[in-house]
Amino acid sequence: MARGRHAHPRRFPHAPRRIVATLLALTLGSVGALGIKMGRIQADTSPAHTTTTLTTSPNPFDDPAIARYVASRRNDITAAVCDLRTGAIYTYNPDVAMPTASMVKIDILAALLHRAEITGRPLSNADIALATLMVEHSDNDAATTLFNELGGPTALNAFNQLIGMSHTTSFYDWGATLTTPYDEIALLRTLVVPSGVLTDADRQFEMGLMEHVVAYQRFGVGKGEPAGALVGLKNGWFPFDSGWGINSAGFVMLGNTEYLVAIQTAANPNEQYGRDSVSTLSALLWTAERRISATLPTP
Repeated sequence: MARGRHAHPRRFPHAPRRIVATLLALTLGSVGALGIKMGRIQADTSPAHTTTTLTTSPNPFDDPAIARYVASRRNDITAAVCDLRTGAIYTYNPDVAMPTASMVKIDILAALLHRAEITGRPLSNADIALATLMVEHSDNDAATTLFNELGGPTALNAFNQLIGMSHTTSFYDWGATLTTPYDEIALLRTLVVPSGVLTDADRQFEMGLMEHVVAYQRFGVGKGEPAGALVGLKNGWFPFDSGWGINSAGFVMLGNTEYLVAIQTAANPNEQYGRDSVSTLSALLWTAERRISATLPTP
């Protein structure tokens, strides 16, 4: 499995895709953060994260099965879910920045696609081939080549500020990029929801790569949904000094259930423990979101 060549960062504290028409009323960055405090579960209500959503929906992190599961884990977990039908974002243990590891590869590609659009210079065939390797196979050499071509951390940080990732910092060691699940939702929205930052063709291209990540890397968001669901994801994993970091981010769509999810974990005692954490939490979130979607009006 491909693993990013990361520095050891500091120890952390504990369409043509089907998109509901009402999403077009939600502009990039204007996503809500609603919720009810419950233990470490809380709404993200900092000024940068506050807006008005079209409707409200129940907080999936209030689900008893999810609360019991995250309380039982001995690693550090932070997560966010965005209900695409309402635009509401809910967070668990928010504002905790952790390294992305290879999850940053979809960020690198999005920044490259945006630069290609504003400069009028489309990606070359070689770049497209490298992007495919980088996302579908998590190839590190391809990521390094494209990251350097983009302009390194300065260019990636500028793009991230543009799309509202205000708590994300990239470094020359791209896998050590620090981010939060809330910021990852901003990135995923840029890919999934029309906003003007990326063309429809570029969004379809990157989403398509995420939908075709190789089977052995489809843990986390890729677990727990029925076979008919449209799922795109990018995961990251690496053994840091403080333990394994295991992350998963992506989109899930089936019928009236449409949501974005980002889960980050740190201080995992081993790789499998982290994979189990993001996969089980993702499966529980699917169950909660499926139940929530049944309470919302049919579009």
